[in-house]
Amino acid sequence: MQNNNFVYIRNLNRKTLVHLTSINSTGLINKAGFSLFEFILVLLVSIILVSVFIPKFSSLQHDAHKSSVKMSANSLRSAVNIIHNLWQSQGSKSEVVMIESYGGGRVLVGNSGWPVDVVVIDSSYDRRKHNLVTTIDDLTCRRLWNGLLKDSAPKVKNKTDKDDFYLAKFNQGKCRFRYLLSEDEFRIEYDLATGQVITFFEHD
Repeated sequence: MQNNNFVYIRNLNRKTLVHLTSINSTGLINKAGFSLFEFILVLLVSIILVSVFIPKFSSLQHDAHKSSVKMSANSLRSAVNIIHNLWQSQGSKSEVVMIESYGGGRVLVGNSGWPVDVVVIDSSYDRRKHNLVTTIDDLTCRRLWNGLLKDSAPKVKNKTDKDDFYLAKFNQGKCRFRYLLSEDEFRIEYDLATGQVITFFEHD
């Protein structure tokens, strides 16, 4: 009668039961573990996979940022065209006029019918002053972006704010919105004289 306290395995060659403790344990360990060659092979395969997928991931990030800039540019272009169409429907007057905007203020439309600023109407507002001269600077570009687009649009900063998507700068009659969430030089430009909205994707 076999003792249940011991484990036996059958030796197929001898067709007898051999006690487990009589088997060379070193041989079992060597057969169960990885050899140095196998370890190096797995390491090489891992390195190759990483080298292939990291550029792919970077490319996906690049494309995602680019798509985000395109969507923002399309939204700005649509808003500018809507204001221009409203200006035309009101008689295309050769003077600065005001049109309601999404942001709660009013869009100042220049002589050519394109948005040049967004103002909040209060007791201190002097329309005649805006008819004569409109000071255009970085803050003007920021007001245009936030006034023309809905609250859900990416936000723009000038210098002091944090965690915004774009940096607004005014240069040579154009508002330039540089994308901040990527190291690539992505930007949107809005020409106040012609109403053109153009995207630039450098280092593509």
